[in-house]
Amino acid sequence: MNRNESSRAITRRSFMQTALGVATYCLPQAVFAQYETKANQEGNDVVLRFSALSDVHFKVSPNTPEVDRFRRSFRFMYDYSAKQPYPKFDAVLIAGDFTDHGLDDELLLFRKIMNEEIKADTQTLLCMGNHEFIEGTKERWEELFQRDSNKGYEVNGFHFIALSPERGTNKNGDFMYALDWYKKELDKATAADPKRPIFTFQHYHITPTVYGSRGEDNWGIADLYDVLQRYPRVINFSGHSHYPINDPRSVWQGNFTAFGTGTLSYFEMGGEGGRYPKFPEGFHNAAQLYVVEVRKDNSVILKPYDLISNSFFDVVYVVAEPGAVDKYLYTDARYVTSSAPEWKDDAKVETPTFIDDELVVLKFPQATCKDVVHSYRIDLEERVEADGKTEWRSIDSRYFWSEYYFKNRPETMTITLDDLKETTTYRAKIVALSAFFKESSKALEVAFTTPKNPQETVDKNAPKPDANFLDVQFEDGKPVNRPVNNFPTQRKVQGFGAPSIVADPALKNTQVASFNGKDQFFKVQFDDRSYRRISAAASFAVDFKFTEFENAIEDIFSNTESAGICFELNAEKKSLEFWASVNGKYRILSVPIEPSERYFSAFGTYDGKRLVMYLNGREVASLDAPGKITYPKEQSVQAFCIGSDIAPGGAGGAFFKGFVARARAFTWALTAEQVAALCE
Repeated sequence: MNRNESSRAITRRSFMQTALGVATYCLPQAVFAQYETKANQEGNDVVLRFSALSDVHFKVSPNTPEVDRFRRSFRFMYDYSAKQPYPKFDAVLIAGDFTDHGLDDELLLFRKIMNEEIKADTQTLLCMGNHEFIEGTKERWEELFQRDSNKGYEVNGFHFIALSPERGTNKNGDFMYALDWYKKELDKATAADPKRPIFTFQHYHITPTVYGSRGEDNWGIADLYDVLQRYPRVINFSGHSHYPINDPRSVWQGNFTAFGTGTLSYFEMGGEGGRYPKFPEGFHNAAQLYVVEVRKDNSVILKPYDLISNSFFDVVYVVAEPGAVDKYLYTDARYVTSSAPEWKDDAKVETPTFIDDELVVLKFPQATCKDVVHSYRIDLEERVEADGKTEWRSIDSRYFWSEYYFKNRPETMTITLDDLKETTTYRAKIVALSAFFKESSKALEVAFTTPKNPQETVDKNAPKPDANFLDVQFEDGKPVNRPVNNFPTQRKVQGFGAPSIVADPALKNTQVASFNGKDQFFKVQFDDRSYRRISAAASFAVDFKFTEFENAIEDIFSNTESAGICFELNAEKKSLEFWASVNGKYRILSVPIEPSERYFSAFGTYDGKRLVMYLNGREVASLDAPGKITYPKEQSVQAFCIGSDIAPGGAGGAFFKGFVARARAFTWALTAEQVAALCE
C-alpha cells in the first residue's frame, strides 16, 4: 500500500470519527495504537511531550512513598520517551500541592529530588497549591523555585500559563486578584497561533467541569469558568481532589477542555452524595500521571499512567481538534449517551460465607463496561411472613467501589455486608454502575440466611440495658472496659499523659478519671470489623464534670478524624456538642452548658434515620440524617478517646479539662425511656 492509499485508509479524521464516535469515551490502548502507527507513518509526528501531575504531598522525611513515586515519575518519562520516534521529554507540569504543609524542609526536599532527576532539556512548569500556604508564603515559594508563582511558559512554541491562588482557602475569589494578568496571557497565547492548543493549569478544579468540581463532591472554585469560555483552544489541568484520572469524568469539555490530574499520594474518592466511603481500602496506593503528547496537526493525546503497577491504564483521551467545540466529545451529554455496564452470561454470586451473624461475604465477578465499571449497588431485601404469605421487603441499598482506580483491580469482587439480623433470610440484588451512573440491565441475585449469634447476651429491650460495645469505668485506680459482649475481643484501655484516678465526693466517692486539658487521655483501639457494628445504629454516653472552659475546643469522649463521633465542649458558644459523621458529612447537635460541680450525663443516639442528643435524661436536640455513621479508615486513628480526640498517628488532641466517670457505647439506638432510666 502506498502512502496515499494508507492515508485514505485511516486518516486522523476518519480514525477519530470512527473510534471516538461510538459510545465509549476512554479509548483502549490497543485501538489507539492503530492511529499512532499510521500517524507516525504519515509524518503526523509528535512535536511536544510532557507529563502532567499534581498533589505529590512531600513530608519532611525523605523516606516516604511520595519521594520514591516522584523520582520514578521522571525516570519513567525519560525511559518511555527514549523508546518513541520522538524521543524527547520536554516538560513536567505540576499543578500544586508539592508538600503537606509548605514547610521549608518539605519544599527544599521536593526541589532537591526534582533537580536531581530533571535533565537540562526538560522544563519544569509549576504553580502553588493550597497546602503550600499552610506554613509557607507565596514570597518564600517564589524565592525557592526562582520564578513567579503566576507565569507564562513557552515549550516548543506551545504556551503554558501557570496560575497560583492568592491564598490557600479553596474558596471562590482566590484567583480574582490575578484575572487581568491571566486574560492578557491568554490573549497573547491566542494571538501567537490560530490553531495550537493553549495549556493552562492551577491547583483547584474549575466548577463545574471535571470529576471533583460538581455537586456534593465539589472541590473546585468558579473564578476561571467564565473567563475560559472565551478561549476554546484552552486545555486546563487541575488537581486538589485526588480523584483518579482513569475515571472518564476526569476529562470535561464545554467551551474549553479540562483534565483532573490525580495524585502521587493517596486517593480521596468522591463520596457521590455520601453513598460511598471517601477513603477506600488501599487508598494510599495512588500514583497516577498523564503522558501528554501533541502531534504536528495539533491533536492532543493523554495517556493515564499508573506508577504503582508501572503500566498504562487501558485508556486514552484525545482532543482531536483543539477549539472545534462542536466536535468535542467529553461533554455532559455522556450522562445520557454513554454505555451501561454488562454482566457476562455466566456471571453469578458464589455461595455466601458468614463471619458471624451480622457479617456476610459475597463474591462475584466484575462486570464489564466500555468506559469503566465505577461501582456496585446492592439492593437488600428481607423475607417476611405477612397475612400467611411470604414476601420480600426492601431493607436498603448499599454502594461499593469496583476498585476501578487500581490498575490491577481484582477480577472477583469481595464485599462484606454488615448490620444484618441473626436467623433472618435476605436476598441481595447486585447492580453494576458506570461512572455516569448507568445501570446494568440485569442484576445478580443471591439469597442467604444468617446464623444465630451465640455471643450476643444483652437484653436490648431492658429498661436499663447494659452497654454491649464499650463500657469504660474506673476501679482500684485503673480504667477498665467491661461491655457485656466482646466484639470481637475485649478492648483494653491505654493511658497517655498519666491521667489521675480519684474518688469524687460528688459521686459518693466513686472513682473517676481526672484530665488536665493538656496531654492526658485514655484510648481504646478498634478496627473496621468493630465499627461495622455501630455504623447503622448506635448510642454513645459519657458522664462528666467540668468546672471551667480550659480550651476553645475540648473533646470529652471522641473518635473524630475526618469521620466518627464525639462529645465536645465549645468555649465560644458555651455549649456541649454531639458530632456524628453520617454518610461522610458531619452533623452536629448542640445544647447550652455552663461549668458546674455536678456531673452531666450526655447521650447521643442514632437509628439510621435520626440523631438525638440527651442531657441528664432529657432530649435537647435532634435532626433527621438518614444513612450510616462513617468512621476513620486509617488504622492508627481507629480508636475512641476519653479526655481528648484522636489525632493523626494515634496521638491525642482537643484535650479536655475535667472529670469522666463513665463512657459507654451500644450497638443500637436507645429509646428515650431507656436513656431516662440510665440517667437515674
